[in-house]
Amino acid sequence: MSFRRLARPSLVFASAAILSGCVHSTMLLTINADGTGTIENRTLMTSAALAQMRQLSALVGGADGRPFDPFSEQQARELAGRLGEGVALVSTRPLSTGDAEGREAIYAFTDVGKLRLSEGPAAPGNPSVRAGGVNFGGEAGAMSLSLTRTPAGTSLLTLRLARSGLAEIVDRVGGGSRGSPQGSELALLRQMLAGLHVALRVQPSGRLVRTSSPYVDSQTVTIFDVDLDPLLADPAALARLQNARTPADAVDALNAAPGIKLNLDPEVTIEFMD
Repeated sequence: MSFRRLARPSLVFASAAILSGCVHSTMLLTINADGTGTIENRTLMTSAALAQMRQLSALVGGADGRPFDPFSEQQARELAGRLGEGVALVSTRPLSTGDAEGREAIYAFTDVGKLRLSEGPAAPGNPSVRAGGVNFGGEAGAMSLSLTRTPAGTSLLTLRLARSGLAEIVDRVGGGSRGSPQGSELALLRQMLAGLHVALRVQPSGRLVRTSSPYVDSQTVTIFDVDLDPLLADPAALARLQNARTPADAVDALNAAPGIKLNLDPEVTIEFMD
């Protein structure tokens, strides 16, 4: 990697993610019947990983000569544009929990159909994160959303999921015809993916009628919630996933894996009544 390329903020952040995949990112999408709503985004990185990233950025500095800070208020404002057309920052505050630092931001959007969400961490200053050699976010990981009115007068939200880093993780850890990682390769994968936790939940403003997702808690529908630490720490769960030889076996292994809530169908629907 050249010195010039390292100076780009997004690549500095990505380098830190490669050094340590300790990113915790959760997003809650609240949707109204008219297609408007809010996004609550919380992103945390361990203090050790954040210190690594700041050290890297300090070597080259930003455009104004200062080290790049991925969790500044300015970066939270810039993230609004990457989340989609008509998205605006409503409020933001820094976060500090135990050994992690980050930022919480609430955004308002005017049209859910114009959102650009992905299965990767929605991190300020970083449209695409790589962890463990797996790419998250960017155009390849974007999902499309649409909201329609049913003949019954209810609202139907459809999320069309794209193949992304989450699917790549399953391929990397799982078995199949290419074989599964063994020995030092698996140890490296554990090291790089340790601490990675990403989640997306949807909460309709009206009464939830039905959803195709099996993960529902009252009015909140989980699209995905992937916490890799429980899986990486469970030899039996890893063995089941590594030994999967058919799609059905992989689905069963994923459903039984600790810390994994992942819709494997390409579409998730949420019907609600305002």
